[in-house]
Amino acid sequence: MKPYQSTILCNAIRLPALNWQLSFFGGHCQQVKAGWHIGTERHLAFELIQVLSGAERVNLAQHVFILNAGDILIIPPNLEHDITCLKEMDYFNFHFSLDDQLLSTQLIEHGLIYYPQSTPQNKELLPSLTTLYQLIRPDMKYTFATKLNIQKFFTDFLIVLNQQTAHHEKNTRLTKLKYAGMIASNLQQQLKNQIYNFTQQGIDPQTTNTITIKNVIGKAQISLSYGTEVFRDVYGISPRAYLSELKLSEAKHLLMIPNFSISDISTVLGYTEQSHFTRQFKRWMGMTPNQFRNHNL
Repeated sequence: MKPYQSTILCNAIRLPALNWQLSFFGGHCQQVKAGWHIGTERHLAFELIQVLSGAERVNLAQHVFILNAGDILIIPPNLEHDITCLKEMDYFNFHFSLDDQLLSTQLIEHGLIYYPQSTPQNKELLPSLTTLYQLIRPDMKYTFATKLNIQKFFTDFLIVLNQQTAHHEKNTRLTKLKYAGMIASNLQQQLKNQIYNFTQQGIDPQTTNTITIKNVIGKAQISLSYGTEVFRDVYGISPRAYLSELKLSEAKHLLMIPNFSISDISTVLGYTEQSHFTRQFKRWMGMTPNQFRNHNL
C-alpha cells in the first residue's frame, strides 16, 4: 500500500480501504426422511452443507460423497450436484459469495472442501457454524441485531476458512475441477469488476480490456482448447455460455435499478450496441429488457 500523498498525512499509517460485498443467503435447517432427494442443480454461489444427524449422499463432479453426522462439505460455484438422504437426518445449509477475487480463487484452487467430523479443519469451523445455527428461530422473526450477528459469525467462519485454505501446497498438477473453477471464478470476478468500474467510476469497458475467454483461460496458464475442454467436462457448458449466464444474472439485477438506462446496462455488460444486448436478452428471457423491467418494477 502506498503512503498518503498529502503532506498533512505523510506520516500516517493506514488500514486498507474496503469496498466489497459478502453475501450470506439461503440459510436453513431441516429434518428429512430417508429417500428425500434434490435433483441436479447448480448455483452461482458457494454452498455449505453440514449434516447434524443421519446421512446423505452427494453426487458432485463425478465424485460421490457420503456425509454422516458432523461432516461438512463446501461445494464451489456452478458445479452440478444432486443430494439423496440415506438415513433420516437433520442438516444445516447456506449459500455464500464474496467479490474478493483472491479468497474466491483460493477456495476454488483448494479443491473440493470436504471435512469429515474427525478432522481438525472441521473442529475449527464448528464454533462459527454452531453460533450461526443457534440464531435460527422457529418463527423466523429476526431483529436487526440478529442480522448483525449473522454477519459477525459468518465473518468468523470466513476468517477460519481463509486460514485453512491459504497455506495449502501450490499444486502443479491441478485437477480438471480446479482448472474449471479458476476459469469460472475469473470470469465472475472480471464481470463484477467491469460493472463496478462503470457504475462507480464511469469507466467504459470499451476503453479498457474487455473480457475475453482466451485471456481468462490464459491466466490459468493452460491452452484455450484444453481450458475449454475441461470447463465443458466439469460444468457441462462452454466458458462462453457460462459468461452469458453471468451476464443474464447481472442484467436482471441491473434492470431492477430504475436509474440505470438500458443503454447503460448494455455498455456495462460489454456490448458495443444496445440492439445486440436487447436481442440477446430476448433470446434468454423471451422478452425485451424494457418488458422485463416494466413487468418487475
